[in-house]
Amino acid sequence: MLKGQRKVNIAGSASGASLLLLAFLLVNPLGSLSASALEASGDEANSVEAGESSAQAEVDEGRVGISFTPTEVSGEMTPTTEAGLKKQLEATATITIQNAEDYTIYIGAKTAGLVGVNSGETIESIKSATSYEDLAANSWGIYYGEGTSVPANATYLPAETSRGTQIESGGRTTSTLTKTYALGFAANINNQMPADTYENQITLSVVSSPLEITNDFGIATMQEMTSTICADATDLDNDGEISAQLEDTRDGKYYWVNKLADGKCWMTQNLDLDLDASTIPLTPATSDVSTNWTPGDAGKNPAYTETTVTSSTIYANDIGQRSWNLGDYRIINPTASNNCGTGKNNATDCTSQFTPYFTPSTSNGETEAHYILGNHYQWNAATAGTGESIKSGQASSSICPKGWKLPESNATTAGSFGGLISAGNIGTNVSKLTSSPYYFVRGGGVYQSTSLFNYAGHYGLYWSSTPVSNGTNTYYLNFNSTTTIGPSSNGGTRQSGFSIRCIAR
Repeated sequence: MLKGQRKVNIAGSASGASLLLLAFLLVNPLGSLSASALEASGDEANSVEAGESSAQAEVDEGRVGISFTPTEVSGEMTPTTEAGLKKQLEATATITIQNAEDYTIYIGAKTAGLVGVNSGETIESIKSATSYEDLAANSWGIYYGEGTSVPANATYLPAETSRGTQIESGGRTTSTLTKTYALGFAANINNQMPADTYENQITLSVVSSPLEITNDFGIATMQEMTSTICADATDLDNDGEISAQLEDTRDGKYYWVNKLADGKCWMTQNLDLDLDASTIPLTPATSDVSTNWTPGDAGKNPAYTETTVTSSTIYANDIGQRSWNLGDYRIINPTASNNCGTGKNNATDCTSQFTPYFTPSTSNGETEAHYILGNHYQWNAATAGTGESIKSGQASSSICPKGWKLPESNATTAGSFGGLISAGNIGTNVSKLTSSPYYFVRGGGVYQSTSLFNYAGHYGLYWSSTPVSNGTNTYYLNFNSTTTIGPSSNGGTRQSGFSIRCIAR
């Protein structure tokens, strides 16, 4: 079932351009120079200083950025033969692009040739791809490639005017995309050319189309969420919920997010982040951590997410950092209690409770995504190693996306499980908790010994950030049956594997 949505452009189309002044200073034995090596032509209708960012009328500086290092390149040559003397100049270009549906990067030159400032003589561009060694006398070419240095075997290309040559094009980018290019400029000049400064202007430009946001929050990723965005969110599509599917940039999965009765923005879908080589270490740039973090414990380091529960995948210690992906499934009947029992290895053992369903990799609008099983995490994994044996306060970090955190417990304030139950007037009505707009899932838990994966389809168990003062338990949300809801349960040992719902900071 698809939910209606309305498109919102977050910015107009954007283009950005930046100029690099290029000069070859030719010192001829028969004469001397009167021009500065980097003296720009003064008759340009739209001249800019070398290296100055020159954005077109439609530029959105927050979305496209271009810079050169250095901002000017020049080199001196003294050719003595008709065969000529070769020289290569280098620069590095850095491009940043954000919030674009697509983009294209170009490199071009003001003129095809290098033009003498005083003499007006021209050193022509090469006509086809050429190696540095094969450059003909009185010709020049351009190299570009990803990286920070020009390779020894670089192939030089003709200079194209106007917008120039297309370097690269790409699709949608929401988080900041950074591209670094090495630029090379090679010339071969002989002693028949008059002494002069032969120069050109190199233009690197980016053209992008606007990112279209189709949700109530006006953002595309989990990592963009802020308290202000949450507070300002409104029901644009008039569907009765302030909701959206947002991308977690760490693995490209999409999560439903709702602004709920307590005025806070909650994930209304279980976290499904695998802690493996593709996502760790978690970093402050994309996760709710202050320093880089990699899961590990005395039994396994790094402690990658497991795909089945056995006695060998459980670390019987309250500071364990294990996690489990027990299959790509969603619950079949979220409001009814249907117990799968104990001693199970993964969700394939619970076909009466769960049906196959992959966490979306696009904003597909499917309400069934609210009910994915998601992953199970030991508390010290859920808290990104900051829980351990603490007895008071709150765990300072979590594996939630940047801008999000674990809910608190043992409280009734906004931002806690108790506060949400109270604000939503849920009481002990489990059916209400598992329905729109809350969508909590009876995902069971992972326990020690023969229990393994148990009570799926009957219990819902969700970690908070709040420790119990004995140093071994943690407060958590627990619901089961039809009328049992404990927003501040405290019998959860930290070695157990529970589900996670994050709340925006």
